Amino acid sequence: MNMSRYTNIFKSIIYLAWCRNKARFVKTKLGSFWIGFTNLLQIGCLAFVYTVVFNIQDKREYIAYIAFGVLFWNSLSMLISDFTTLLNRSRDRLLSTSLNIFDVILEEYIFSIQNLFISIFMVFPIVCIINTDIISNFFSIKFVLGIILYLLNSLVLAILMSGIGLLSPDLHQLIPIILQLSFLTSPILYFKKTLAGKEWIYQLNPFYRPVGSIRDTVMFSEDINIKEL
Repeated sequence: MNMSRYTNIFKSIIYLAWCRNKARFVKTKLGSFWIGFTNLLQIGCLAFVYTVVFNIQDKREYIAYIAFGVLFWNSLSMLISDFTTLLNRSRDRLLSTSLNIFDVILEEYIFSIQNLFISIFMVFPIVCIINTDIISNFFSIKFVLGIILYLLNSLVLAILMSGIGLLSPDLHQLIPIILQLSFLTSPILYFKKTLAGKEWIYQLNPFYRPVGSIRDTVMFSEDINIKEL
């Protein structure tokens, strides 16, 4: 009986998260696909600019590299920003409905993950057309485990940020600055070898590590020394 109740609650939370996405784009033609289209536009602009700035030789590899970096970074950074104010924003819902804190956190988390997978389904095919060498990596156990680990890391960060945000409302003002600095000092738009001898800059960055790990599982096969890139 209890299991059936929890199953119904979980289904309701998934439905509520999906309705939020539909409501955001209800008056648009593309609907929720705007989430992925926005990522594609950003990736396209960055790829065009930085392939020229860095004078990249293998443009196909570099485009895929920054595409997956930006995709997973955008998802994680938006999740972190949203969760810093989640419990404060949900105070009235928690007081006036039967929802508890866990339900609210789960709904927001599922909402974020839905956005991620919408972007994945739009970005991955385009990148695979540009760089066909990475297609086989999507069918590896390494990739599946990488996705699971990324989702678990995201959930842990979400729970931590929601709790910290409740204790310190000022954190919401600081988080965008921290995320921007974290983005600029992380090898998302440039290869890791650029920071040779200073690997600690990104290795100690808790926001970059999930992004770097999942991107490596997509980009590089088992026989490549990822640490050299």
